[in-house]
Order: sequence, then C-alpha cells, then structure tokens
Amino acid sequence: MEDTEVMNDITREEFNAKLETIEARMDARVESVSSKIDAFLATQSAVQIERDKAQLERDKRFEALAERATKAAEGAEEAAKQAATVKANYWAAVVVQLLAVVAILVGAYYANQANVLSAVSTTVSVFQAGQEQGKPADQPAQTAPK
Repeated sequence: MEDTEVMNDITREEFNAKLETIEARMDARVESVSSKIDAFLATQSAVQIERDKAQLERDKRFEALAERATKAAEGAEEAAKQAATVKANYWAAVVVQLLAVVAILVGAYYANQANVLSAVSTTVSVFQAGQEQGKPADQPAQTAPK
C-alpha cells in the first residue's frame, strides 16, 4: 500500500459543484439533441409539404386523364351509334337498289311480254292476210271429201 496515496475526502460543496457541472453538460447535450430533432422534424415537415404538393399535382393529372378517358369513351360511344346508323343506311340503300333492280326486271318482263304478244298478233294477222290474198277469187272453197 505504499504505492497509493491516501485520498482526501471530498467536501459537500465540491461534490455539488461536480454534479452541477455534469448536469450542465448533460443539459447542453440534451438541448443539442433536442435542437437537432427539432431541425429534423422541421425538415421532414417541409419535405412532407412538398410531397403533398407533388401528390396533389399527380392527382390533378390523373383526374384530367380520367376525364379525357371518359370523354373519349363518350366519343367512341357516339361514333359507334353513328356507325350503326351509317351501317343501317348502307343496308337500306342496298335494299332500295335491289328493289329497284327487281322493279326494272319485272317492268322489262311485262314490257317484253307485251312486245312478244304484239309481235305474235302481228305475225298471225299477216299470216291470215297472206292466206286470204293467196286464194283465187273464182275458186269455190274446197269441201272435204266424203
């Protein structure tokens, strides 16, 4: 025990001063950490505000995109209705043309039939007229043998 000196006793004032020094350093450290946390929270708050703004802008773009898609769908629906109308008009025109062709054919048939009947009637008249002119006037009509 020769190597160690006897320690003197610490007084109450020294002990209190030592504790106050430690407490002051701890208060400074806590204040430093607290200010760093406050700065971090302020930064995060600013970042969150910017994120919210960016999110609002994205939401607006998505709403505009959805609105354009809705308008495009409405336009496509209207175009489909018009296409159906055009298709119906097309088929109606085809039917009218077919009916016109049928009417022309029926008319041509009856006109041709009238012409054929007229030609036959004329031919028969000419034939009968030729028969009457071919007979001599002084010959009596032949009678059938008994």
